[in-house]
Amino acid sequence: MTQRGFTLVEMLVAVAIFAVACGLAYGGLTTVVSARAQIDAANARLGRLQFAVGLIERDVRSIAERPVRDNQGGDRPALDGQASGFELTRFGAANALGLTRAELERVGYRLASDGTLQRLRYLVLDRAPGSQPDATDLLDGIDRFELRYCGADGRELRQWPPPRDGADAMPRAVEVRIVGTGIGEIRRLLELPQGAP
Repeated sequence: MTQRGFTLVEMLVAVAIFAVACGLAYGGLTTVVSARAQIDAANARLGRLQFAVGLIERDVRSIAERPVRDNQGGDRPALDGQASGFELTRFGAANALGLTRAELERVGYRLASDGTLQRLRYLVLDRAPGSQPDATDLLDGIDRFELRYCGADGRELRQWPPPRDGADAMPRAVEVRIVGTGIGEIRRLLELPQGAP
């Protein structure tokens, strides 16, 4: 009885087929891992975007009609807004220790020069000279952060309060527009509870 084995050519063909199959599998695995990394990055960015927009909405809807004093002792309205950022006084300042103090805080939003959307938080309502806000970065890669204010008469304004006498204390609504790389354009129209006539 003769023993028959594999020839060298058969072994080379088998190794070549195995190498091609391994190369295809590795390419597929690399594609899957790369796609998963892109999905995770997109999900993380979406989560940051949802958090930032939710924070803006919560702050605007918690507005308190309480003016403040600025660093020079001048009066600032409860909502002081421009087309590119705003500050407002809001209810709901965290008081985890239950200390006796006001539950109002002054917050604001602005677009930094590096394209980062920031939330500003002042430690006090009425500021002393030299008072600076704590800035928290919310989103990067933002191209535009724009605001419009709707008065009681329905006019859309680029600043609040309007530059006229007898201005309304609060707008009826604030429109927030965020345009950024990878997120497109986000618009929110936020109605203020005190703003309705």
